[in-house]
Amino acid sequence: MTVKKPTQEATDPSKAQNRRKVLVAEDNPVVRKGLNNFLVKWGYEPIEADNGDTAWNTLETDPTITLAILDWNIPGLSGMQVCQRIRMRTDGPYVYTVIFSARSSIEEQVLALEGGADDYLVKPAKPSLLRARLGVGVRILEILSGPAK
Repeated sequence: MTVKKPTQEATDPSKAQNRRKVLVAEDNPVVRKGLNNFLVKWGYEPIEADNGDTAWNTLETDPTITLAILDWNIPGLSGMQVCQRIRMRTDGPYVYTVIFSARSSIEEQVLALEGGADDYLVKPAKPSLLRARLGVGVRILEILSGPAK
């Protein structure tokens, strides 16, 4: 039996994402900058929004965004409201959504997941955990998009 080594794309996250866009909806500029720095380092292309209204408008106008990190408590539409709007739309790509919040109770996490979020991270989260969770999102999005041609 021959065992194949993983391809470069399978072992190098920056290759696997192909500069996949990630919407970062976070009103705290320090947290937003930190997230953006990590995303760039990991090979993603962060798209910033400092409020929920901008986040929703960005998703509506850019169908290439398929990953979103949404702070629950942002001005305008909340991150959960943005997530719920994403789930209600009938056109556009699937957007893998991570709620990133200081709300840490199990009840709030369940509420977010039952409300349409794909994942939930409590602030502050370890960068390695965020990176792994985004990797899960990429795998799911690749499954949803069908086999590569």
